[in-house]
Amino acid sequence: MNNKQEWFTNKVEKISPEIMDEIRMSADIIARIDMILKKKNMSQRDLAHKMGKDEATISRWVTGFPNFTLRTLAQISAALGEPLIKLAD
Repeated sequence: MNNKQEWFTNKVEKISPEIMDEIRMSADIIARIDMILKKKNMSQRDLAHKMGKDEATISRWVTGFPNFTLRTLAQISAALGEPLIKLAD
């Protein structure tokens, strides 16, 4: 392994399980938003207009790891017309 790979591997190994879970959940939500947008033939711009947000905000949401609030998740779900998260019964 080269030095960059070793450095990266070392840093990843030090991430707490809670943070790794947060990252996975965020990535799953982002993937779901992307899947629904594609399924409905919508763009990020379309979602931004439906939510009254600027396109840069939507872009940050789907290209980063945002810390979504429940309110934001509910607003996105409403704008997409589909739930982003399904809770077990």
